[in-house]
Amino acid sequence: MNSALELFAERGYDAVRVEDVARAAGVSRATFYNHFSERDEVLGALFERLLAVNVLAINGKELDPASDEVPPLEQIEQVATGAARRMLSRQRLARLLYSLPMRHESLLKPDAPSTPAVFRTIHHLLEAAAERGELRTDVPLDLMCIHVHNALEAGMRGWAEGRTDDAVGRVKTLVELAVYGVAAQQTVEAQETP
Repeated sequence: MNSALELFAERGYDAVRVEDVARAAGVSRATFYNHFSERDEVLGALFERLLAVNVLAINGKELDPASDEVPPLEQIEQVATGAARRMLSRQRLARLLYSLPMRHESLLKPDAPSTPAVFRTIHHLLEAAAERGELRTDVPLDLMCIHVHNALEAGMRGWAEGRTDDAVGRVKTLVELAVYGVAAQQTVEAQETP
């Protein structure tokens, strides 16, 4: 995977063949195929590596969806920005993966035992917010999860494509928009007032 990452970053994903990866890794094509059935599987493994961080705490404090101190919706923002910070610690890998014109969840193995921790955590926190009555009831929870995941991905993609230097700030803004919407609070309150 390290050899593939080097080649993809140097030449671009489309310009790298299986033979190139095998040669750079010092193995035969047959050995490559013992580990991966195709080049796209290498991308999937790299994406899983990028997201393979267990999300148990935010700023040293353990996640608590039932917390009144930090409500679940606020924790979602913290989880997403924390994930962005961790991805930036592997900047070369993050820039490569988020600059590719593809949907990244398509890289995840359909038969994988679990979804990346950041996505599971966001789902769990949205469930907690729904139980507390903090979410709209007319939008299915799975759709809300997709919306927040897409916000995280759009923020990272904007950074990878050079539209912002502040990936964490972009992720924070997009996740806030996904969670709270774009209407000013007084506009939302005015619509609710008879």
